[in-house]
Amino acid sequence: MIAVLCAIRQEISPLAACMNVSKKFNIDGVLFYQGDLNGLPLTLVQGGIGRDNAVKAASCLLESTRVDLLISAGVAGGIRQGIHVGDLIVAEHVGYTRQDDFDVDELQLESDFVCNKDIVQIARQFSESLESTLHFGNLLTVDKVISQASTKRKIGEQNSFLAVEMESAAVAEVAYKKGVEFAAIRSISDDIEDDLHLDYDNIISDEGKVKVTSIALGVLKNPQSLALLSRLNKQTKSASKKLAYFMSKLIPLIYDTNIKSNS
Repeated sequence: MIAVLCAIRQEISPLAACMNVSKKFNIDGVLFYQGDLNGLPLTLVQGGIGRDNAVKAASCLLESTRVDLLISAGVAGGIRQGIHVGDLIVAEHVGYTRQDDFDVDELQLESDFVCNKDIVQIARQFSESLESTLHFGNLLTVDKVISQASTKRKIGEQNSFLAVEMESAAVAEVAYKKGVEFAAIRSISDDIEDDLHLDYDNIISDEGKVKVTSIALGVLKNPQSLALLSRLNKQTKSASKKLAYFMSKLIPLIYDTNIKSNS
């Protein structure tokens, strides 16, 4: 069976809307959607933002459900010229760094995970018939939101990574330990020109959830931030919808290819 792990409701809801959800339940704070997509079994998992939440969610999934392929999906920040909001990234590798200062230090990778090559190839073939722009390359998983455009630009110019996000390497680590095939697919919610002047340490809880009260207080203190939040929310929704459409078409192709290759 294929399972898709996302961090937040905005990322998972458009894909859940594409499938027939027969069962929705919670295990230790991790939200599960089980059902089928065009008659094919599919499990969606909403695990929360960041490494610790991704490890917990992926572990919970693989300990409770038989999974053949685990896909880390959601939005990401583009860090290269030519990558725009709404573009899709199909990862070939996923790197991870604990680093939090990218303006002074050179990038130090903790680990590097190879994504399933067959999935990448299926996505390449499928991309030829899509209107959306797809990029194939490397994702970088970080522990904190990289909010400054100058920092995103520096990482992109000095390394091979196309985008940054906060969960895929953790999901890959758990999948590798469990012997489960892994892939990562992301949609760009903010690009290299976007300066995200928000206090993310204050608005994201330790459980990986957005703190609505903190956001409201921040808007009261700085009304200009409301426009930025509105724009980011709109971009995230648009990116998530494009990701859901792509995934809803890709997943049946993955099943079909596996059936043909095993027949």
